[in-house]
Amino acid sequence: MAKGTFTGTAASTLLVAANEYRDTLVIQKANATSVALGIGEAAVAGEGIQLTNVGDAAVLKGAAARVAIYVIGNGGTGSYQDGNVDVRPGPLA
Repeated sequence: MAKGTFTGTAASTLLVAANEYRDTLVIQKANATSVALGIGEAAVAGEGIQLTNVGDAAVLKGAAARVAIYVIGNGGTGSYQDGNVDVRPGPLA
């Protein structure tokens, strides 16, 4: 199982390398700076999957979880973990 943190930059940066055996990948944003994800290709600001609010998460499964994942968002921070992760929504404010 792999897990870690990330900090986005103004350029697309590799977040997680491709892994043909990975079935699930969870990516969660930790601060107020928006980030964009690139699934199997470079991330582009304002395009693709956008994580904009603190606590926003993307759960990738199957083929989407196995390709390389890229992130862009200058100063955007978050964490990731692969493996069988049970994700449930938290309280709504």
